[in-house]
Amino acid sequence: MKKYLYSITIVAALVAHQANAQDDKNKKKESVGTEVINVTSEYQATLNDAFKINDNPLVDDDDINKKKEIKYTIFSVPVASTFAPAKGEAAAVDNDSLANFYNNYALLGYGNYNTIRGELGIVEQVGSNNMYVGGLLKHISSGGGIDGVHLDDNYSKSNLDFMAGQRNENNAWNAQFGAMNSKYNWYGTPEDFYVSNFNFDLVDPLQKYNDVHFNGSYENYLGAFEKVDVLYKYFWDDYASKESRFVVAPKFNIELPNQTVHVNFEADYLNTQFADHNIDNKQRKYSYLNLSVNPSIKFFDADYSVELGVGLTYIMGKKNGIEDNSVVIYPQVKANYDLVKDIVQAYAGAVGGVKQNSYADLAEENPFVAPDLELHPTKTQYDLYAGLRGKLYHNVSYNVRASYKSEDDKAMFNINPYDINLANKQGFQYGNSFGLLYDRISTLSFFGELNFDFSDDVKIGLSGEYNNYSAEFYDHAYHLPQAKVNGNVLINFTKQWFADINIAYIGQRYQNVPSETVNGVTTYFADKKIGDFTDFNMTVGYRPTSQWTVFLKGNNIFNQKYYRFNQYQVQGVQVLGGAMYKFDF
Repeated sequence: MKKYLYSITIVAALVAHQANAQDDKNKKKESVGTEVINVTSEYQATLNDAFKINDNPLVDDDDINKKKEIKYTIFSVPVASTFAPAKGEAAAVDNDSLANFYNNYALLGYGNYNTIRGELGIVEQVGSNNMYVGGLLKHISSGGGIDGVHLDDNYSKSNLDFMAGQRNENNAWNAQFGAMNSKYNWYGTPEDFYVSNFNFDLVDPLQKYNDVHFNGSYENYLGAFEKVDVLYKYFWDDYASKESRFVVAPKFNIELPNQTVHVNFEADYLNTQFADHNIDNKQRKYSYLNLSVNPSIKFFDADYSVELGVGLTYIMGKKNGIEDNSVVIYPQVKANYDLVKDIVQAYAGAVGGVKQNSYADLAEENPFVAPDLELHPTKTQYDLYAGLRGKLYHNVSYNVRASYKSEDDKAMFNINPYDINLANKQGFQYGNSFGLLYDRISTLSFFGELNFDFSDDVKIGLSGEYNNYSAEFYDHAYHLPQAKVNGNVLINFTKQWFADINIAYIGQRYQNVPSETVNGVTTYFADKKIGDFTDFNMTVGYRPTSQWTVFLKGNNIFNQKYYRFNQYQVQGVQVLGGAMYKFDF
């Protein structure tokens, strides 16, 4: 595919000028009243979005075990409703819209590389029973056209989701059902082909991904039962691969004076089948059922909180009919202490867990994976961290942290080598797709961030992270950058004009180069270095009325010909213009 145009930083970047972190942990019982809200849907990254790096998290007082994984939201239009959050939180999303709330929006944009972006979001309150229903349609596509790429590099992705929810005085629920369709091309062929007169007409690099999914939650504000989350996804591709995943995670807590007892359960079932495209269409099958329990007790006072717990996960797995069972025990310890009240807080912890590696998640992160992966869970045996956070001034906040983590069976992307002797090659078997390498990886990490908040007109965020990886079996941790630096500036010049500027630096990475054995003689090669890069992006917007926003977005403005993944060069300078319209029925 000929590079990607980064998606328009979603509606949040256009209207709110920022992505908002979504965390459901701090919902509490509250009386029901008419409030203004920001109805959101979980952001699902597209390929073009994958090239935009944003690692500037907000720190949660209650959970600072690592740099927080952020779920970006796209439904950033304030909506009049009885569903939380409150007006003050909506004001931070779009301070220009507080006087004019609209339930719905439509967005359309067009740019070079024949890129089309479209969205339609509708949310409506149902009657007077605190219930809402809605829908969201998203589409992004590009005709491609990266210089020097010999295979098709166009892509497209479309999502359609329907949602419903209700908040009552003692409980709340929400549900979402949807489907996804996407098309990509394995266009990143090895450089050797460019000097050997390879006939690219022999290659059909097209891959298609589809899924149907459902997720929902029920939250209770009374009694020991706190919440349950449910997820189901059925995923398949154009190469006879298919995958089912079902997750249910109930949570319980008991409130005591200055103490809280938590017990969290999770059952995560995965069943994946890959066709064998090399031999006789024999399928490779993986199935895992991870059963987890995480009991803990939390002590707290005005100046501190300490949570002591332990996690246990029993993994029942089968790989091609062979049992793969194990038990993982890991710590769940977290502590916070106010060194200077409201100024400096120290925090530390030791945590762990098990991550289920699924075909759907890996293809979402890197759509150029082969439809033939080895799958098994990654086990974080421990993640030790300590840090300080607080304020340097009333509008300047900081966070610094050091951590040391040990992961067993860490999944790493790596280009599959080209096999010249393989007959009847498929579109991903020309040295142009990614497989997985697993290793025991230890990571020493240092992270820091500064945030400047100059009222609602100017906001600046700076963050940086350095990682030192140690691998047990391989020479390096592959496709994992050693350094990340990110800067973001949000400016409201006037009530009509705004700008969002982002610059990101991604450090050097490595690609494994396998050894070769010829006539009994083995030759070992040094790992390939994948160069660092800097990505500069900017959005300028104008609001002629309370309902209209006109924007112009530029990505990769420095026109760097960098590789987001090995062999996969990105598009050059990208410019996309469009408009968003907010409305009510």
